[in-house]
Amino acid sequence: MSEQSVPKVGQSDAQACPHRAVEFIRRLYPVKTADSVAFDTGIPAPTVRRWMEGASSPSWVAFSRLILAYGPAFLAAVCPRQPRWLTDAYQREQLAALEAEQARIQSRIQALKAQP
Repeated sequence: MSEQSVPKVGQSDAQACPHRAVEFIRRLYPVKTADSVAFDTGIPAPTVRRWMEGASSPSWVAFSRLILAYGPAFLAAVCPRQPRWLTDAYQREQLAALEAEQARIQSRIQALKAQP
């Protein structure tokens, strides 16, 4: 991979990254955020609460667990400048979710139409 295709991350980007991670998990779980993230990732809830209070930031291991739990959506939320592969992965993830929702809705429609 050429050096030009890898986005540079500046000091302000690195400082904003933990803030973006907290925004992401709060949007995902507006209620019982720390407990829900702990369940998804195995990261202790008190650790997540400290992030939310701004008392600490996620470690690399914690970020790795967040990435594994939340995938491209999490990476897209925390990366200030997304490489093309991430944009593509995020779009594929969104498309798959919408297609699954469409299939559930279509199934419900068919079930309702079949009722007398």
